[in-house]
Amino acid sequence: MKSKLLLAFMIFLAGVGFAAYEYYEFINTEVVEMEQEQEGLRKKIQAKQNDYNRLKGFAANIETVKQELRELNLQLESALEHLPKTFNLSGLLRKLSSLAQNSGVELASFKPDKTEQRNDGQFFASMKIDFDIKGTYAQTLLFFDQLTRLKRIVNLETMKMAVRNENVNKTTAVTSDITGTIRTYRFTD
Repeated sequence: MKSKLLLAFMIFLAGVGFAAYEYYEFINTEVVEMEQEQEGLRKKIQAKQNDYNRLKGFAANIETVKQELRELNLQLESALEHLPKTFNLSGLLRKLSSLAQNSGVELASFKPDKTEQRNDGQFFASMKIDFDIKGTYAQTLLFFDQLTRLKRIVNLETMKMAVRNENVNKTTAVTSDITGTIRTYRFTD
């Protein structure tokens, strides 16, 4: 019976030794792997929490962002009045004719150049337009003053003034012929 007891005790010790070995392996390998996995999950949770907080902050400010977007759209519309997407030469001619009529000069000719000028890297293109007007000096100044007040960007590049000598006396205003070049611009995408 001693031998059976000894055998049982040996089996018991072997079982305890095997259990201790497995416990040791579990602590040194699987626990370390589980801690690394847990740390990875913590980092993922933190990243998701940061995304959530960022989106929550964005959602809280959505009305502010919408208002800023509306303001930017209004600024864009205003900018497109100064720098339209097309030259719209017929619209420009109508405005210049109206300005000429309001200031008392006669718009004798309006000749746009057939080609537009565009440089690489610029957000705009330009077109040269030759014109002739007839009127007094004061009327001409009034016309150019009104031209500067247009919303659209129009630059006066050249101007040549010639005085007509027909029936000039002290009581009548001197009429002049003005030949010049203006340049208008359009927005390019």
